[in-house]
Amino acid sequence: MLSDKQLKDVCMLWGGDYRTCRYLRDDDQVYGQYYCYKLRPTEKKKIDLKVREFLRDCKKKKLDPATQNVPLGDNCSGYPILKVIQQGYDCGS
Repeated sequence: MLSDKQLKDVCMLWGGDYRTCRYLRDDDQVYGQYYCYKLRPTEKKKIDLKVREFLRDCKKKKLDPATQNVPLGDNCSGYPILKVIQQGYDCGS
């Protein structure tokens, strides 16, 4: 799980704009826990494809992607999904 500082300062979870990390996913069963899906190749491909499609659609419709409240960030090198160990720049793991 990602630390609150990681979520706030790097993933930009509570920013609510395009800078929020696209690879961030919340836990289906534990409220308030988030994980990074960047190091899961299958999930990363799906997420990147959706972002590319979104950007193409914005270009076609002449919309600024940064104003659409869609997470587009690629904010760090990624973290493996560890449900019992807190991770982030402030944790050393």
